Amino acid sequence: MEQMILGWASTQTWWHIVSTIVVIANGVTMTLKDRYVEDIPIIGKIWPILNWLSLNIANNKNDEATNKK
Repeated sequence: MEQMILGWASTQTWWHIVSTIVVIANGVTMTLKDRYVEDIPIIGKIWPILNWLSLNIANNKNDEATNKK
């Protein structure tokens, strides 16, 4: 399994790898709400990093604290 993943990554330029990481982080932060993620131990720890990678710094549409209606 790791040979398949590392083999794919070894043929990519650094820009393609960074773009893939940003797209994955963006997909994760768009689909999950902040209040649910903060309760999940592992994802809750890396959530600020995912928000930073997906350029959601203080502008997350899923953040219910800032989007009260």
